[in-house]
Amino acid sequence: MENQTPNAEQAELNALLASFTDAPVLAAAQLEGSFWRVFDINGRQLSPFMVLAPQGLLGNPGTGEIDQWQIVNGQLCLMASDGNGTPAVAFTLVRKDETGRIITFAGQGTIDGVQAFYFLRAVGHPEHPLYASPATQPRRATFIKQPAPGTRRPNLVIVPAGPASLHPDWLKSVTDETRNWDLCIGWYDAQAPDADMPCEYLAHIPKTRKFRLLYNLLHEGSPLWDYEAIWLPDDDLLASGQGIGLMFYLFRKFGMDLAQPSVLRVKGSYPNHAITIQRPDSDVRYEPFVEIMCPVFSRRALKICVGSMRDTESGYGLDHLWPALLGQPRARMGIIDRVPVAHTRPVGASYDVQRAIDEQTAVLRTYNHTMRKMAGVY
Repeated sequence: MENQTPNAEQAELNALLASFTDAPVLAAAQLEGSFWRVFDINGRQLSPFMVLAPQGLLGNPGTGEIDQWQIVNGQLCLMASDGNGTPAVAFTLVRKDETGRIITFAGQGTIDGVQAFYFLRAVGHPEHPLYASPATQPRRATFIKQPAPGTRRPNLVIVPAGPASLHPDWLKSVTDETRNWDLCIGWYDAQAPDADMPCEYLAHIPKTRKFRLLYNLLHEGSPLWDYEAIWLPDDDLLASGQGIGLMFYLFRKFGMDLAQPSVLRVKGSYPNHAITIQRPDSDVRYEPFVEIMCPVFSRRALKICVGSMRDTESGYGLDHLWPALLGQPRARMGIIDRVPVAHTRPVGASYDVQRAIDEQTAVLRTYNHTMRKMAGVY
């Protein structure tokens, strides 16, 4: 619409908005966890992938001028970050698909000093910039073993495991009566697993790296979504079953969405980041970073982040992306110091570090996310 006369601009705008209708009265629960591309009438893109994250936070908004969303008088509003509690944009118009689902919002406002019509268009996670698999490729793991309906515990551990996995040690200090978590094993070895190995869920997903394997397990409709808190550890961690139970207890007690156990700095344990090293005088501390090695998610947070795992090879960069997608929930993410684990394998022992760094750069560019420097994060 640049270089047009005011009348021509208005005519073009009217034609565009004619395909929209007045927005219905909305509730926050209808929109929480949804994904949108944000752009204005002149084609300026703020974010290729923004999340209406839990508790009114904006995930990955693409600008510091907006950081929250609210429903005001039944309308979706993006809120200015100036502390005055005023809407930057109020979305008064919508476009729906043939099923009645809202696929685009439109509204007037000012962001970054630009007064314009702004649009939110429904999107999914972007495809991986280096290793994208076809959208038609089946990605639903089949369970060799799973519990009967109604018998599950409140929490879940999902571990991609092979023959050298340390997860059997996790079961030694707990009994079926004292354990507050179920165990799902995604067996990645080429040879089929023992169908009788102790666990609640078992799937064979051979020669598949961690996050692709997790994505296959966490397909839409998977029974693994029936848990409120889900831990995704590597299989080279020394941990106790009692400690895992305590980790879930503290995660729930403090209302967290994303966390991890601390990492021991002792002989035979290799922390990747100083920020994660156990502080013995602490139970839980809020931090802006949780590493990919052993994250604990709430179900609502994992539903937002799981799409980023689809085709990633190394996972590098996801631990910077996830907090951004959740709106940097400082009071709901951090390190659980009271529960330490030992990381028995040095970083880069089983993959090409430079290739992983290159993947991180490409993935973060796809989301238009700039990685922030943080003390204690390498």
